[in-house]
Formats: sequence, structure tokens, C-alpha cells
Amino acid sequence: MTRAVPLESVLASFPEPSACPDGAELLERWESLLRRVPRLRPWVDEMLGRQRSLVLARLESEPPLSIERTLWQELARCLREFEALPPFAVSAIATTLQAEERDSPRASPAVAAGEAAALGAAAVSSPERAAFETEALLSDPAFALAFHCIEVRLRPRLASALEAAPRLSRVPVSAWFGLLHSSAPPCALLTPEVAVSLVLRVLSEDWMALPPEPRRSALRLFGAHPADLRGSAQLDRLCRSLPPAWAVLADGAADFVAVAGKARLALAEASLLCNRIAASVTSGRGGPRPGGLALIEVDAAVAAAPQELEELAETARKYAEMAGLRRLLALLP
Repeated sequence: MTRAVPLESVLASFPEPSACPDGAELLERWESLLRRVPRLRPWVDEMLGRQRSLVLARLESEPPLSIERTLWQELARCLREFEALPPFAVSAIATTLQAEERDSPRASPAVAAGEAAALGAAAVSSPERAAFETEALLSDPAFALAFHCIEVRLRPRLASALEAAPRLSRVPVSAWFGLLHSSAPPCALLTPEVAVSLVLRVLSEDWMALPPEPRRSALRLFGAHPADLRGSAQLDRLCRSLPPAWAVLADGAADFVAVAGKARLALAEASLLCNRIAASVTSGRGGPRPGGLALIEVDAAVAAAPQELEELAETARKYAEMAGLRRLLALLP
């Protein structure tokens, strides 16, 4: 299980504040952030340990003050990125950064980290809370863009895959969204993939409310390959551990794995679309791009095609109440 790192322990591992002109202020801002998002503490503690080792190896002959100053530069960069994101986005990123030991030694690193995130995340306590978190996240144009990409790339392709697998008709779309989010590799930076994954998280409240055992079993089956199903003595037990309402039997496991593969491909398409449109966004009125758009790391070499921008305009018309989409359209050339 992920160790719970006390705030005092994390702050004690920070560089000496006097090594940086803004050290005291940065330390105070970090303390405020970590009190609001305690899930971020283990990652910060481990990140500081890794960075200190790297800096010591790289600047072995430098005075200690120079090494401390370099660490503050990295901390200041991370702090700026976290502070610029909506609070719920920081909490969700922190959840995906948590790492737990997995039961299955054959699980891939991405699936293992995603499974830890799913099992460590708090269940949504009410529809009201879910609605609030969704509205808060989608008011940011970067996450509104991710929502659009899910709507026009992931959702239709997932629907098509499920139509071809009628035995999975009782597995809700929100569960597939939750599985995709939970199996995404952890990342502390805001990328198109992370933006799409965080929106999937707020769209999968039913998945988050499931008990740990069914989620664990679903993630194992979701991450399986067709070859894993041949002669597996544990397949029937695994399917019985899934939510009973899904009615997934052992003879439908192959369909589940096939749909999982198609869902991952559709997720990749949604993330690439998110990258292309984000690369097409310009600064608003001569100023910096707002919210997550100022931070999202994209490949600027590939911009969106005209028809892709028209798709975005259509989504904005369909969801006219979504403030993030309106802000996003205002930034397009």
C-alpha cells in the first residue's frame, strides 16, 4: 500500500529556503497546496528524493547552495503547473500518481499504476458532488477540449465495439471509461492524454462507486491479452468476481478483451485529436492561453484539420452551457 507521508516529513525534505530568493514563499505555497491535496504528498516526497540524487550526481563538484537552488527551480516549476489547474484536476492527478503493490506479477506497469489509482481513489459520495466536480473541471477550456475528443472519437467507437459484442450489453459505458482512466500510465504533467484521462474519471462515477474486488477483477480482465484466456483455470473465478449486474461469463471474456483493445485504440485517437486542436489554439488578445491550455504539453508540429475544428464547433453548439467550450472556441484562429 502507498505509505501515508506526513506533511511535516515532506516539508522537512525540501531544500533550504535561504538557497532561493523566493524560498520561503515557495515553501508556504507548497504547504498550502499539500494541505488541500494530501494525496500529492507521497509523490512530492519521492520526487524530491529522486531529484536530489540526480542533482547530486550531475553537480557533484558544485557547492551545496547551488544544488539546493537547482532543486528549488524544479519545485517552482511543478508548483506553477499545479496551481494553474482547477483544484479537482490536481486531486485527480495526485490520485493517478499513487502507487500500490499489485497482486498480479504479470500486470504491465501502466495497468498496475492505473489499478492502484482506481483502488486508492475515493468513491463519489453523491450525484451532486459528481455534478459539481464535472462542472468545475469542464469550465477549463483544456478539459472541455478533452470532453469534446471523448464525445467525437472515443464514445462512438466504443458504442460500435459494444454493438458487435451483445453479450456485454449490460456493462455500462461509464465502466469502460473508468477502466480506461484507471489503466492510464501515471503522469504529473498535463498532457493531452492526462486531460482526456481526467475527464474520463469524472464521467465514470458509477465505476468509482464499485467495491474494490470487482474493480480489481475488471482491471485484470481489461488488461489481459487474448492469449491469456487460453486454458486459464482462473478465468471463471475472475468473471464471477465482476459486478453481477454486468452478467459477464467466462465464454464472454474474449469479447471483453476485444472491446478493451478497441477502447484503448479509440482513447489514443481521442488523445491525438486533443493534441492537434490544442496545438491550433492561439493566445487570447495577446495574453497567455487560459487555464490548462497554458500548461498542456503538445506536439505543435501537427495542427487540427478544418473538419476537426468544425466538429468542435458542433459540440459547442450541442453543449452550449459548457463555459470551457465557449472559451476554447474564442481562442481558435
